[in-house]
Amino acid sequence: MSRAVYRCFEPAQAHKVLTSLVWPEVKAQTMAGVRLELEIRQHEDAKTDRQRRYYHGVVLKCIADQAKPNGCQYPMAVWKEHFRSEYLGHKTVTTKNPLTGKKVRRRVRVSTEDLGVKGYSQLIDRVSAFAATELGVRFPATYEQWERLEVDQDTGEIIGGLVG
Repeated sequence: MSRAVYRCFEPAQAHKVLTSLVWPEVKAQTMAGVRLELEIRQHEDAKTDRQRRYYHGVVLKCIADQAKPNGCQYPMAVWKEHFRSEYLGHKTVTTKNPLTGKKVRRRVRVSTEDLGVKGYSQLIDRVSAFAATELGVRFPATYEQWERLEVDQDTGEIIGGLVG
């Protein structure tokens, strides 16, 4: 089964999608022994593919291509992790140890996948501002260039690069 995305804005529309499109496919696949994973999320809270394309394909790519702090150049993955750590940090999670019953606290890194539209926009703004002012990075991509970028739906990485 391939990935399918349905956007529903009204209860009747959601019911129709679930009963006529989703349920028949889920039933057929599971009866055939296929294990499925279904995800339902709020439309407003999910970061957009456009944000992901812009952050990876323009912001981080330009930083990786242009920034050379102390004369060293770093790949996009290094910059991505640096900014994630710098601006998103960690959160403390408290759980119970099932063997002892004691509370255990541990630090968990915050991922960009945890961000909604607003949080992702703030990250893009902060990273872009830092890169422009502190690293001298220029962002030459036009709207038309980054709008055409393709994003891998599973990893969020850009397929290809900026188009001229």
